[in-house]
Amino acid sequence: MLIGFLLITVGLMSGCTENNQHADDVDTDGDGYIDSLDAFPSDPTEWADSDGDGVGDNADAFPSDPSEWQDSDGDGVGDNADAFPSDPTEWQDSDGDGVGDTADYFPNDPTRWEPPSDDPFVTYAEPYIQMLVHDDSELYSYAYGLFSDFDATVRECRVNVLYRDILMNYTCLPDPLGSAPLQTPQETIQRKQGTCEDLSILLGSLCINIGIPSYLVFTDDHVYCMAYDVNTETLWDCAEQTLIRLVESEEYFNESMYQHLEGTYYLSPAGNALYAGGEANKTFDGLIDYMTIDYSFQSDLPLHLFVVPTQTAFYELNEGDYSNVIYSEHNITSKTGTVPQMTTFGGIVLLYPGNQTATITLDFEFTFQPSFYHTYNKDTLTSYDIEGKDCVICDPTLGDFGFPGYDAQITGEKTAINPLTKKYITLPN
Repeated sequence: MLIGFLLITVGLMSGCTENNQHADDVDTDGDGYIDSLDAFPSDPTEWADSDGDGVGDNADAFPSDPSEWQDSDGDGVGDNADAFPSDPTEWQDSDGDGVGDTADYFPNDPTRWEPPSDDPFVTYAEPYIQMLVHDDSELYSYAYGLFSDFDATVRECRVNVLYRDILMNYTCLPDPLGSAPLQTPQETIQRKQGTCEDLSILLGSLCINIGIPSYLVFTDDHVYCMAYDVNTETLWDCAEQTLIRLVESEEYFNESMYQHLEGTYYLSPAGNALYAGGEANKTFDGLIDYMTIDYSFQSDLPLHLFVVPTQTAFYELNEGDYSNVIYSEHNITSKTGTVPQMTTFGGIVLLYPGNQTATITLDFEFTFQPSFYHTYNKDTLTSYDIEGKDCVICDPTLGDFGFPGYDAQITGEKTAINPLTKKYITLPN
């Protein structure tokens, strides 16, 4: 009985051992690798992942590199490390300019990539083009710091403000073209001076950094910046208002170009004259060509109307000296008219000769014509069509009253070059 029991026990144990071994031999996906040894037990195409990156060795282009598993363009560089994963000829961009090192003639210079041109003009312009600065936070901040008092949403206003900053705050050195080393925009800002080349490079860089494409324009003896894609009507409106404000500034004429006087006034026998006009020591001083006075008044009692060339002439009139009176009309109770183009800062006198109190309602409008319109006006704003866009030259040598688009002083052939494509055109005279 004891032997039989042992045999039965061994038999039962042997049966259990055989059943357990069968479970370990399961191959769920039927790829010939049992599940316990298969890294992908449900995928019949994969069973091993040598680098542990979660991609099977059969599909992994880099089975021994856990950082790579795919090479879309087949250039031998994994997509994660490949700067150009869809271009089999490129994989690295050392200077970050968007052009692969294979095609980049200057792989360590982010400002250029094309091989030197055999075109003589491009070769000539290249040193200037290379001085233009793109994507610079310092220049961006400098430009936007100038817009605080202006509408920076208007493209033409931004061009005008940047150009005005160059004219008003930088000295243009009269060095012959190419006679001095070119300055970087940052150097020009620091020195507040430079040649026409330096100032044009600064202006072009500022425009580029706020999203306004710029060309460089060359003549035989000058370099200019050209702002691309501007509306000339809007540009002139911006420029005109700037020039008017300049004339009105304390260092110039210090008077509003449009002055309006209206109201009700009382003239009594004790103080029986009203004068509206310039002060005795105030002159146009070459800044104003003329002044026009539009006037209208009504009085309940007759008045004498005089137009005088200066306030001094008014004082003389008050003393009985009428020798400097320009125009007069007597014993009137109402009058509407215009005093056209007075070349001195005089005015209008209303004189009451009676012995009662006269009540006068008046409306006077003084309008000044600045002298800059002789040279700088809408008719002299020149634009050039480049690729269907209006473009204007910004000459940094024009002085305080210049404006973008005025290039009447340019002589000879003008050649504009796109600093990115190196394409250039000759501008019409």
